[in-house]
Amino acid sequence: MAKVKGKFISLAISLMGAYKDAQAKADEYIFKQTNLHYNKLDQEGWYDTKIFAHAMDAYAKASPTGDRAYVTLGQKVYPTIKKTSGLPPTLKTPLDYILFEAEGFKANHKGNGLKPRKFIKKDDGDVIVEAEAPDYSCKLYKGVFLGILEMAGIKTGKVEQTKCTSKGDATCEFHITW
Repeated sequence: MAKVKGKFISLAISLMGAYKDAQAKADEYIFKQTNLHYNKLDQEGWYDTKIFAHAMDAYAKASPTGDRAYVTLGQKVYPTIKKTSGLPPTLKTPLDYILFEAEGFKANHKGNGLKPRKFIKKDDGDVIVEAEAPDYSCKLYKGVFLGILEMAGIKTGKVEQTKCTSKGDATCEFHITW
C-alpha cells in the first residue's frame, strides 16, 4: 500500500472551508479511516494514499471550479512543504526546483506502487517528466509544477499534460516550460 504524509490530506480538507457540509462529510470519512479529524492528523505521519484521493476528490466535487480544484490544491503543495519541513537552500533556479520535485515526491510518499520521476528532457526552460500518481488523480501535478515555478519567481510558466494513464497511455507525462 502506498502512503502519503498527513499534511497533504489536511491541506485538501482545509481548502474546503467555504463548503462546510462537504468539508464535514470528508472529515467524517477521514475520521472513520484514521480515528482522527483532518486537522489532528500527524502532519509528517503516513496515511494511505486512498485517503488523500478521497480528500482531493471531495474538494473537486464541492468546488464550483471542478477539476481546476486539483490544480489549485497542487499549487499549494510546495508552499506547504516549505512551511512544514522546509526546502533546501541550494534551490536557486526554476530547473533546480523542478528537479527537486522528484526528491520531494520520494520524501513525501512511501510503500508499494510508487514510480519515481523519470525525466525525458531537463533543459533550462523546457522539461518533460513522467509523474504518475499512486491511487489519486495525476491532475494534481499540473498544479504542483505550476506552484513550484511560482516559488521560483516564474509567473508565466506553462504545464501541459501530454500523456495520462486514465486516458489509456502507459504513463502520465508533463511538459513544463518557462
